[in-house]
Amino acid sequence: MKENSDEMKMNQIRLTGDLIIPEIDNIRKKIEAELSGKDGDCVLDFASVNRVDSSSLSLCLCFLRLAKKQSKQLTFINLPKEMIAIADLVGLRVILHANQAN
Repeated sequence: MKENSDEMKMNQIRLTGDLIIPEIDNIRKKIEAELSGKDGDCVLDFASVNRVDSSSLSLCLCFLRLAKKQSKQLTFINLPKEMIAIADLVGLRVILHANQAN
């Protein structure tokens, strides 16, 4: 079991800063490159995210599509409350929670 935990830590990617429209494209490119460079399933940690807007949900969908294409499981942790609230408004909470661990 410890080996699996260590593997997940190796494949954990921390998002930082603001996940808002002006920053999304650069963040998407950076994180997609990191996801592609990792073997196996990955965890995206949102603990260090400061601000989000609706574009953060689009970003998650991009990451989920990439993970599916690469046959990887993708899990989100520490999602900001604001992001979950936006997901509720647009009916995407199910997608986030299906891929969320806490």
